[in-house]
Amino acid sequence: MAGHDMDSQVLGQSEAVIHTTEFADLVAATDRMVAQATRTIRILSHDTEPALYNREALATLVAGFIARRSKVARIQLLINDPRPAERETHRLVTLWHRFPTFIDVRELRDEYAKTREALLIVDEIGLIRRPEFESASAVVTFRNLNTARDRAAWFDEAFSRGAPCNALRRLHL
Repeated sequence: MAGHDMDSQVLGQSEAVIHTTEFADLVAATDRMVAQATRTIRILSHDTEPALYNREALATLVAGFIARRSKVARIQLLINDPRPAERETHRLVTLWHRFPTFIDVRELRDEYAKTREALLIVDEIGLIRRPEFESASAVVTFRNLNTARDRAAWFDEAFSRGAPCNALRRLHL
């Protein structure tokens, strides 16, 4: 992330392409982008990545997004393996149970289940893309219309073919 202060990045304005290799930088980019969401948050995660997505700070940001933008807020979580979130309470799953109108969770199916990529797409303009979900190496862009829209279209197709995540829906009720 050399040369880029994450706190100065503005969704829809900052055109810097930031490469992360450290987990702390990935966390900072995730929090910064989610904090600026105004319409949609799309997350493609292999297994709900507890170290990244099951943090109190992120849950607070997501709940704040829903509270601020309740008329238009939409959060979609697309996962391949729900088992880690089944084993322990996951904050995003808890928010899904509290706010089912705003949050939808699905499991990857068909050819989409073979992806190794991880994505965070915010408002179809901000994008954190990791070619390998197991790695903190990512390309972070707070304003990248073409690539963010392309990945959002792919995500939407995968989401529409995904299956409802019934295993997580039953948890902690």
